[in-house]
Amino acid sequence: MSGILNRGVAIASALAVAAGWITPLAGTAVAVGGWQVETVDQNGTGRFSSLRIDKDGNAHVAFVVDDPKYTLKYGFWDHAIKRWFVMPVDEGASFCSLTLDSKHRPHISYTDYGTMSGSKLRYAYWDGASWIKQAVPLNADIISFYTSIVLDANDNPTISFYEYTGPRGTDFRVRLRTVTKNASYWQVGTVDGQNQSGKFNALAIDAQGHMHLAYANVNSLTAGMRYAYWDGTSWNLEILDGHEQNNQENVGYSVCIALDREGNPHLSYSNYTNPAVKYAVRKNGQWQTQIVDRVSGVAYPDRNSIAIDDDGTPYIGYYDAGQGVLKLAHKEGQNWIGEIVDRNAAGATSSLQIDHGTIWISYADEGAGGLKVARRDLKGRDSAGTSAAVKPRKPIK
Repeated sequence: MSGILNRGVAIASALAVAAGWITPLAGTAVAVGGWQVETVDQNGTGRFSSLRIDKDGNAHVAFVVDDPKYTLKYGFWDHAIKRWFVMPVDEGASFCSLTLDSKHRPHISYTDYGTMSGSKLRYAYWDGASWIKQAVPLNADIISFYTSIVLDANDNPTISFYEYTGPRGTDFRVRLRTVTKNASYWQVGTVDGQNQSGKFNALAIDAQGHMHLAYANVNSLTAGMRYAYWDGTSWNLEILDGHEQNNQENVGYSVCIALDREGNPHLSYSNYTNPAVKYAVRKNGQWQTQIVDRVSGVAYPDRNSIAIDDDGTPYIGYYDAGQGVLKLAHKEGQNWIGEIVDRNAAGATSSLQIDHGTIWISYADEGAGGLKVARRDLKGRDSAGTSAAVKPRKPIK
């Protein structure tokens, strides 16, 4: 079993299947407008997907299925045989996030399903032989909504989370916090204690080990898009859009973050009041924001996705809930060029990655049920290197 999450995966995959530990999926690829679209799992809608590509070109994805057990699952795509394998990790799960360690092994943060008293923040990782799972020891009554996980150079995890209700008998509520594992203990801290900060959050770490945290405040009086930077000693907070910037609209929903090669943060988030997808980038200490696309509706609680190519071009995946379509936009000069990836209520809670000239996006299929992953060559070429037909990509007005 252990080999399936390490190198030599083609042989190990076959052994794991024979041992009955993991379920192989046909994963039939459907070519649509240059995209290879695969249904990774059909046993319920696969929400909150979190996708990563390792250095060997294998794909890893965590997601939660809306079956009666709210099963947290892990999917692995073997690049050698181009086949998906899926296995259950835990039950009663929600709002998961995945990252990979130095050995390409998956680490997943997630919460208990729902907002009942006693809901925990949970952490699971593959140790090479089995899943190690634990409830993170926090003095809080309810942890809920989005989590995000990164690893430092020593593979120590930091998880951002939304503390819905603090310790019983206190007034601590709805605040953004992080927890880091140092050796044998967990260290917790508050990033933003203002009421209703952090319901949507996304964490990234740069080459120097500094963390970047994008998040939303969703309070009706202070709603907005926010950003925090860990300088090694403390969090430095900034408000870049929203009520406190004289924008009386609820923005910051569906937030995601990616870093470019220079460590500059690129954010995508949604305007919930007047449905739109927005983009922000911080360079030379200044934020630049703009509207990417007007949409017919913003799903809740959705999450956009973002990735930066080798040239520094941002790509944003997002779901137009009013039309039920998954869209992808990338920036060319001052324009955003858009295309449709999937339709029929497929596209919520997406996750985007770019690897060796290929763009990948995982997402929930709310219409037919399941988790899907689509991929295509950034230059519109198929796997044989010949020109492939692509859907029209037009400037977004």
